[in-house]
Amino acid sequence: VPATNYIYTPLNQLKGGTIVNVYGVVKFFKPPYLSKGTDYCSVVTIVDQTNVKLTCLLFSGNYEALPIIYKNGDIVRFHRLKIQVYKKETQGITSSGFASLTFEGTLGAPIIPRTSSKYFNFTTEDHKMVETLRVWASTHMSPSWTLLKLCDVQPMQYFDLTCQLLGKAEVDGASFLLKVWDGTRTPFPSWRVLIQDLVLEGDLSHIHRLQNLTIDILVYDNHVHVARSLKVGSFLRIYSLHTKLQSMNSENQTMLSLEFHLHGGTSYGRGIRVLPESNSDVDQLKKDLESANLTANQHSDVICQSEPDDSFPNGILLRPPCWRSVARSQLTAASAS
Repeated sequence: VPATNYIYTPLNQLKGGTIVNVYGVVKFFKPPYLSKGTDYCSVVTIVDQTNVKLTCLLFSGNYEALPIIYKNGDIVRFHRLKIQVYKKETQGITSSGFASLTFEGTLGAPIIPRTSSKYFNFTTEDHKMVETLRVWASTHMSPSWTLLKLCDVQPMQYFDLTCQLLGKAEVDGASFLLKVWDGTRTPFPSWRVLIQDLVLEGDLSHIHRLQNLTIDILVYDNHVHVARSLKVGSFLRIYSLHTKLQSMNSENQTMLSLEFHLHGGTSYGRGIRVLPESNSDVDQLKKDLESANLTANQHSDVICQSEPDDSFPNGILLRPPCWRSVARSQLTAASAS
């Protein structure tokens, strides 16, 4: 669109009752979620070179119209943001004509605006603004510690995961199963949510080949409708995923497995976002998947009871099936007795 001279207000100069244009680095965000009404909502906290933070409550009837943020450190540009003071705190809210652009915050990454708008204004001055914020953030904001690979996760931890979706299945009205991998293996055997193969959407032979590298995630409540809409093969970022260590006693041994849960609600930014193939984190994930050594991850001391249990009418059984602690010799002795 024809270039327009927009004035951008530093975050330390905001005043209640005004409508402004701002730039900032994302410090915290909640992926868009369905509010109690008919609109989608997203919460975004940004910071700029003034070291002042601004929390923005953004609403839209269109999911895609909200800022397309993938991780903390992304850079956003908000046009026509209304500033108000609530409980002595300055905050931003959407106003008529609100529009946003999002950019990757990594130094050296291509400056490509993310937006659902067909038309937007982006000048050389905007380009300089993004570069300036990238440089500032690289020395003033620590990298996100919550983004982990599966090989680095520990029990009783909340983290963000970049992964590929291999399969999905309905468990019940309040929970949904996602089978994912990131090319690495968890330090503990992953639990399995056993269901009838007919219920699982995905390439079963491919999932079986990768069984020692896949994990099962149960998502709950408001995340179910998002999970149901995901396409197998897509690349995901799952925010605030929770791990639990489950122990069971069997033949005088304590066996451990790692559970993965995406709890209901949006606290701490819980949610799921589909990443485009052009995303730099997806590029790295693809390399990890291609270099994953499937043979090296096959262990002779692991038992996987992956067959569905017909005693359950809906074919669903929650069971932590894979154990490192049972040696082949012990299994032979047990079967002989």
